[in-house]
Amino acid sequence: MAITENAVGETSKRVKGAKSGHEQGSKYTRYTEAQIEVLEKVYAECSNPNYFQRSKILREQPNLRGIDSKQLKVWFQNHRSREKQKKENGELLAENKKLAAANELLREENDCLQQKVAQLICENEYLQTQFLSLISRNKATTKTTDLGLAARANSPQLPLWSADNNSLLVLAEEIREEFLCKATGTAVNWKAILTVKLPSPSSVGAIYVSDTCIGVAARACTIIPIEPVKIIEILKDRASWSRNCRNVDVLAEYPAGNGGAIELIYTQYYAPTTMACARDFWTLRYTSVSVDGSFVVCEKSVSGSDAVPSSPAVLEFVRGRMLASGYLIHPCEGGSIIHLIDHLDLEASSVPEVVRPLYESSELVAKNMIVPALEYIEHTASETHDKRSHAYGEGPAFLRSFSQRLSRGFNDAITGFTEDGWTLLDADAPGDIIVSVKRLKNFEDNRNYDSVICMKASLLLQKVLPAKLMMLLKERRSCWMNINLADHSAVFLGPACFAFPGSRTYNLSGTGVLLGHTNYEDEILEVLRFDRIAHPQHNVSSGDLYHLQICNGMEDSGVGACSELIFAPIDRTITNDAVLLSSGFRIISLPSNAGLQSSANMNSTGPSNATNVGTAASKPSSVLILAFQFPFETHLQDKVASIARKYVQHVISYVKNISLEAMPSGSNPETASNKSDPATRLMIAPDSTYAATLANLICQSYRSNLGVEIFGCNCPSTDSLLELIRHHQYAILCFAFTSLPVCLYANQAGLDLLETTANNLLSLTVDRILGGSNNFSLSSILPTIMQQGYAILPPGYCISEMNRRVSYEQAVVWQVQGSDGSVPCLALAFMNWSFT
Repeated sequence: MAITENAVGETSKRVKGAKSGHEQGSKYTRYTEAQIEVLEKVYAECSNPNYFQRSKILREQPNLRGIDSKQLKVWFQNHRSREKQKKENGELLAENKKLAAANELLREENDCLQQKVAQLICENEYLQTQFLSLISRNKATTKTTDLGLAARANSPQLPLWSADNNSLLVLAEEIREEFLCKATGTAVNWKAILTVKLPSPSSVGAIYVSDTCIGVAARACTIIPIEPVKIIEILKDRASWSRNCRNVDVLAEYPAGNGGAIELIYTQYYAPTTMACARDFWTLRYTSVSVDGSFVVCEKSVSGSDAVPSSPAVLEFVRGRMLASGYLIHPCEGGSIIHLIDHLDLEASSVPEVVRPLYESSELVAKNMIVPALEYIEHTASETHDKRSHAYGEGPAFLRSFSQRLSRGFNDAITGFTEDGWTLLDADAPGDIIVSVKRLKNFEDNRNYDSVICMKASLLLQKVLPAKLMMLLKERRSCWMNINLADHSAVFLGPACFAFPGSRTYNLSGTGVLLGHTNYEDEILEVLRFDRIAHPQHNVSSGDLYHLQICNGMEDSGVGACSELIFAPIDRTITNDAVLLSSGFRIISLPSNAGLQSSANMNSTGPSNATNVGTAASKPSSVLILAFQFPFETHLQDKVASIARKYVQHVISYVKNISLEAMPSGSNPETASNKSDPATRLMIAPDSTYAATLANLICQSYRSNLGVEIFGCNCPSTDSLLELIRHHQYAILCFAFTSLPVCLYANQAGLDLLETTANNLLSLTVDRILGGSNNFSLSSILPTIMQQGYAILPPGYCISEMNRRVSYEQAVVWQVQGSDGSVPCLALAFMNWSFT
């Protein structure tokens, strides 16, 4: 039998031809192939067994007889070292390939620049020669020019292109040359940007934009570990990776003589808001291979003057213009070097001024078109080599398909295309909510409803952080979703309850179940479960309602930051091609040069009103777009529309209320004026008493730190906060956040717990109240309070002023923040307390 030798003990090297263990003083041990096979199998199960595990292995494996535990331990050590060395060698080789590709990229760019410099020098010399020649022969040149003009005037005019494939090829070659000048030449003045990053931190390359060209343009140059043909296949299927792309149709295809292909493409894009029309493009795309083996795919808008077939015309779209764009791909070792360019003229002049910056920013083109394409390619590459699945065994393609369906359903609801069946209702009706309805074609597939009504609106918010507002909406879902629709009409307990819970019909149960991350690292896909409460009067049985939800943009804070919270009802019977009734929110940060009025509502039926929202202020603002879809039966349209309008008005009102909390620190207009006067640091209104102000701060801080209202979801008006705090069932204390934390305030339940009066509070400290053996002190929980804003105390006891023990089931301590963000005091609430 063949013999394999392993070194153990002091050295980890494999020594061939070593002598037996007894001859070398037990320094080497010889293993048979059968033993090696057993050890490899054991190593796969446990790479670092302890003494008892090694003993068990020796007992259970007869082939390992004659090997002691120490020798086995050393074998495992050597094997781990070899595995680590293999891994490090692989990483070094991969890094070396990446650096070599980067070096090749830089060398190509350097050669290209040198060629351009030489060309410019030649052109300069030629122009100087021509200039001197023209000066010396000015008169003769003028006569010759006149004769030439006369001859051209007498000749017939010919069309620029004929309608055959040869003319298309000439046009395609011109587009190709124009694109290559942008990709590798100096046709466009590119500048690198730091606000938009490549998808992977380890990526080699950069993203560029141009602010001196016509329209908006962005360019990326990077290395991708995929072969060129696969990259071209991915990028051509734009609808699969671009959430903004509605449809891509190849309406005609012509073969090119050089082995390439010419295509006529009609592309539709969604509008990001309800305030502007969607965009479409009619382009010629040319795919070819260069002499050096590089792949070139270029695309540009064409028109009737180019002698191409006429483009589709859709009234709901504004025709945009694509200037020479595309991608140049160089094969390299380990992947491809890609130059990706998007150059567009989005007809920004036709957009209301309030959202015009979204159509005039090259950085947004890089963020919304370049980066998603690279992210999709990166994830495709990683999925090819990594077969890991997410929660419940589902792969990335499964999560990606559902996130795309949710996003597409939300975009369809916002835009409401007539070809999808949407019809605008009450276009001339007053109000800020746009109402549209759609009749479903396949009634059998949609159970007990045959129509869908959509309520949508755009809300303009000033100085609001998109990610923070979206997080508040996600965390406080029960507050804005919980509305008693059953009190209005019994019709909403039928089909519409399939989509939205009411306070009497459903109760939110727990938090969402995370399914995994999609292509975007900051986008999560999760499932929410609602418990249905039976309603015998309206024949509604108990059961569960599930919402599929995506939340993204939680870490987006750059130019044009966009955050989304989109959800749709699902069940086990839903098919793969079924349209999801997506609803939710999208908030987009607008550049600071768009001066906007705060908390203004706008609808897309009145662009002139939106245009007049003026530029009086130059404060950074955001536009919030919300859309909600409600299923119903046709004969109940009027009733469902009325109830749905009330529901959306309730949501808008709640968004306006919490928008102040989503402002950056110090941006709240109600508190900014108080900073100038130290005497009013803790005052919200100049005429407020200290107690009323303190009660207001207690409620606000409780909500911001714990994410819920201290009085529940239905928060009362600020005028009654003092009385409600005073008579609250919790024993609420407020004490100074100083070296001597004395009590400043206690409500009636707190005074009863302490067995004292308001005049004696200053003589009590929080450590005195929490004192006693086996209990807490403020210093022990202070780090937790400073880190997360609050701390939860388990059941325990405290001491009253009369030295009586008071037991409680739970207590919470939270920071009470002043208007300037400082923490002048802490609040403490005891729940379900009693004397023992």
